[in-house]
Amino acid sequence: MRIAAVVALVVGAAGPGIGAAGGAPDIGLTRYSLAHGCVTIDTPAGPLLPDAGPYRMQPTALGEYLLYSHDGEVLDAATGSIHPVQTPSQTTVWRVDGSAADGFTLTNAATGTATPATFTPATGCADYPEAEVGATGTPGSSIAPDGSVIGTIDAHVHVTAFEFLGGDFHCGRPWHPYGVTFALPDCAPYRTGSNGLVANFLDYGAPVHDSDTRGWPSFRDWPRPSKLSTEGTYWTGIQRAWLAGLRMMTIDVVDNESLCAMMTDRRNPCDDMASVRTQITDLYALQDYIDAQAGGPGLGFFRLVTDPAEARRVAGSGKLAVVIGMELSDPMGCGVVQDRPKCDAADVDRWLTELRRLGVTSFFPVHKFDDAFGGTKMDANTTGLLVNIGNYLQTGTFWNIQTCPGSEHDNTQYPIPGFYPVGPDCNTRGLTDLGKYLINKMIDLGFLIEIDHMDEATADQALTIIESRHYPGVLSSHGWDSTRTTQRVYAAGGFVTPYAGSPAAFVQKWRDARVMSKPTTDVGFGYGSDMNGLGAQGAPIGGNLVSYPFTSIDGQVTFDKERWGDRTFDINTDGVASYGTYADWLEALRILGGPDLTTEMMHGAESYLRLWQQVRS
Repeated sequence: MRIAAVVALVVGAAGPGIGAAGGAPDIGLTRYSLAHGCVTIDTPAGPLLPDAGPYRMQPTALGEYLLYSHDGEVLDAATGSIHPVQTPSQTTVWRVDGSAADGFTLTNAATGTATPATFTPATGCADYPEAEVGATGTPGSSIAPDGSVIGTIDAHVHVTAFEFLGGDFHCGRPWHPYGVTFALPDCAPYRTGSNGLVANFLDYGAPVHDSDTRGWPSFRDWPRPSKLSTEGTYWTGIQRAWLAGLRMMTIDVVDNESLCAMMTDRRNPCDDMASVRTQITDLYALQDYIDAQAGGPGLGFFRLVTDPAEARRVAGSGKLAVVIGMELSDPMGCGVVQDRPKCDAADVDRWLTELRRLGVTSFFPVHKFDDAFGGTKMDANTTGLLVNIGNYLQTGTFWNIQTCPGSEHDNTQYPIPGFYPVGPDCNTRGLTDLGKYLINKMIDLGFLIEIDHMDEATADQALTIIESRHYPGVLSSHGWDSTRTTQRVYAAGGFVTPYAGSPAAFVQKWRDARVMSKPTTDVGFGYGSDMNGLGAQGAPIGGNLVSYPFTSIDGQVTFDKERWGDRTFDINTDGVASYGTYADWLEALRILGGPDLTTEMMHGAESYLRLWQQVRS
């Protein structure tokens, strides 16, 4: 039964809003600012399990906590009595309601058991397990003297990939209400049936492989740059990259219905657009979780944005402005079966309205498979074999390929005598009439058009429309295009962020881009990490190029090595194994590319913002 409460929250030492022990009550204290505090808990019936206390207030969401005991257990109310248990569950989550002025209530989120409680600051609490950012200091101003935003941009990353391919393929997730031990688990449960066969094929090149699947705290075999089926974007890693100067990030919600259908283990339906809604809901939950760790709504570094003015305010305030993009095999339900589209112009209009409502800013008209809008650039070699099978399952046909008539080409396929010609290969499918309608509608509504993954024929026809309408809102966000297409994107006024890869290779891509884009003092540059997107990350760079500790480009933050449990990450020996290593990657760029590259990287967010403002004004 719920009990009305008056809770005295004495100002204590261990949480964001808890001051010195023995002080007067802080009437400004909120239900959120207990986060990470060390407290004893008193109720009208007496101290709450004093033998297990004091308790670390570990946030699971805004205003909700695990009560973590000094010996590493959490308080549970499953059986009608409150008792410590080893493993968190819904019955170990406790909600704090009310205010310091009017009193607080502590309620079990599952059972509804509620009581008044006094939280008193204490010492001797155990620390709840968490990954270590490995950084100290506060970033400097994100506004230059001329008012522009200072910071770089990752224009292509897949933070919500733990939901794709049915939700039981990708091992790990960027956060979990119960913390890192649940977010980065042993991957063995994800390696059964066809899920395991596909994961092993992607990670090791063979469908069967004996690997060490353990996650927290050992991480013997993952994460690594070549491991494509495991989590790389744990939230503290994103925080580390933000501390290093990341001010904008496009998170592309991602899925593939045909590859999903290949999975024997699934908890989500194989429906791309349903997955979009799920993943966007996840992003807001992640934002709330990071806010909870910081002590209240709006206090976290991670902020979702849906228009350029909001993005500029967020990035200019020094936080990370997160844009929502979309990369699907069946965008808007507009696949194709035996060359017959599964949608029409009315469906396109309806979905564009829905995507704007959901906050989607950019998306790919074409991804891995041919669809109702045009042809795919295809994956290469043995991976292409797997994806081509998926194309057949989804469209009823394999890719129709010819020897390319010009110098530019799509990805070369594994040569099959009598089936595919010797390369260079070009997909013959071009921009369809419905595709032309879509490109024009995206221009009308101010969507940013992702040109990557279109085959040469489709990209050529799409860019012809973009050029004829003098529309700058075109992106190549992770290098899935040709040199000719990149040149045309720059000429149209668009924005290009090459695939991140190794620092040395990225520096060369920057040099190449400077020639193509004819940069001015206003130009900015960025990268597309594609982390969690079945794309390999930068390999170990060898030697001792990056020395630890190092300082951020603005000189305000000092970085040591990132740590997950027993595992530390060193870009020299581990490469870009986790998203946090992009801080180290930026340091390698500084060393290899010098001040010109550093300046352009730190102007990347501003260049993207100006482009976005142009098309949404």
